[in-house]
Amino acid sequence: MNVGFIGTGTMGRPMLANLVKKGVAVFAYDVVPAALQSAVSAGAKAVASAADAARHGDVVVTIVPSSSNVVSAYLDTGGVLDGLKRGQLCIDMSTIDPGTSRRVAEAVRARGGRFLDAPVSGGVPRATDGTLAIMVGGDAGDFEEARPILGAMGTNVIHVGPAGAGEVAKLCNNLVAGVAAVAVSEAFRIAEGFGVGAKVLTEVIAKSSGNTWVMEHMHPVPGLVEKAPSNRDYEPGFTTDLMAKDLGLAVTAARELRVPVFVAAAAQQVLRLASSHGLGRKDFSSVYRFLRPSSPEAPV
Repeated sequence: MNVGFIGTGTMGRPMLANLVKKGVAVFAYDVVPAALQSAVSAGAKAVASAADAARHGDVVVTIVPSSSNVVSAYLDTGGVLDGLKRGQLCIDMSTIDPGTSRRVAEAVRARGGRFLDAPVSGGVPRATDGTLAIMVGGDAGDFEEARPILGAMGTNVIHVGPAGAGEVAKLCNNLVAGVAAVAVSEAFRIAEGFGVGAKVLTEVIAKSSGNTWVMEHMHPVPGLVEKAPSNRDYEPGFTTDLMAKDLGLAVTAARELRVPVFVAAAAQQVLRLASSHGLGRKDFSSVYRFLRPSSPEAPV
């Protein structure tokens, strides 16, 4: 099978590398030349546009940073729709707002194509290992057709509903993860201030109601979880800026539904402040670094 793969950055590059390892011929495109060259080094063939990627591929996969990037990748001149073949399956693995995902799906269907939204969870380590969680929205038959491709990139591939449902599930997941990262970081800063050791507190929380996936796998305090980004100067599995973006998407979705949300919005602001203090390209668990106590000489 040939796959046209658009978006070969931090997540896309290891994901397409796993397709190549499974014997898939990947025709890659990215607007950033260095990212495209990195895809070539992983075994992909470079093409000149998103439309060319669609022309070469039996299936199209896209994974780009934002809603506007997805719109551009599909709808702009030279985009996927310009190279789309009738009946061709498009799989967008970006994390974007559900409304935009549905609009792009409608545009693809209007041109005779098919569309799945399939955002991923697990960050760079799981993208590299091919063990991503993938949440898929769209037609059940299209999902079954896409399963072998998705299975080359993830181990937990779940059909969650119609078009846009994958994006909803991803935003809900990241709402929990983003809030948890801020909460865990705050807790350990408080404990640190009162002289309670991080290792001891970890043992307590791990056996108590406050235990979280974030603490188990990406502990914000260095030296406690071997594979945590905190042990590598917060080298990102998932950046602060991206988590702030996703929390913003979740807050916007809630507003459209008139569902009140409070902690998601607060966590987003903390992450945005961390970004403004130079941590935007670090892993989102680096919010712990941002939450240093102020000077003893400060009035509060």
